[in-house]
Amino acid sequence: MITSDASVIARAADAGINYFDTARGYQSGNNERMVGAALKSRRQQVHISTKTGAPDKAGALAHLDTSLKELGTDYVDVWYLHGKQTAAQLTDDLLEAQQIAKKAGKIRFAGVSMHSGHAEVIPAAIQSGKIDVVLISYNFTMGSGVDEMIVKAKAAASAWWP
Repeated sequence: MITSDASVIARAADAGINYFDTARGYQSGNNERMVGAALKSRRQQVHISTKTGAPDKAGALAHLDTSLKELGTDYVDVWYLHGKQTAAQLTDDLLEAQQIAKKAGKIRFAGVSMHSGHAEVIPAAIQSGKIDVVLISYNFTMGSGVDEMIVKAKAAASAWWP
């Protein structure tokens, strides 16, 4: 997210890192271009995720097309609805955008990312039945409430992916 040096990304891949996360908004789109250039020759050996902060289906799908172009790939492994804080932000419109992208082969997995609102967003993601990946912030200051949400998410995933 913060490096602007493609050699850092290439070196990480050389060291065995195989998951790279970026977002449409990181460095005003420059981060996607840099990650894509650094990983172009290794696309089949790495997993790439990106995120959209678009508020609606049309905007999200436009973001995805731009992200794919900037990353120099025809698909991403995970596409996140970024920075959701409330269940209401997981709109049917945005969830539909992810399903459209998945059916078109542009994404492998649909995700949601959050920095707060875990107790509300994680259950909504589980209930939707359309979110494959939940990316959360997690640290010692958050208390044990998030732990319970992680257990629930794991149980839901186990039901889908035995």
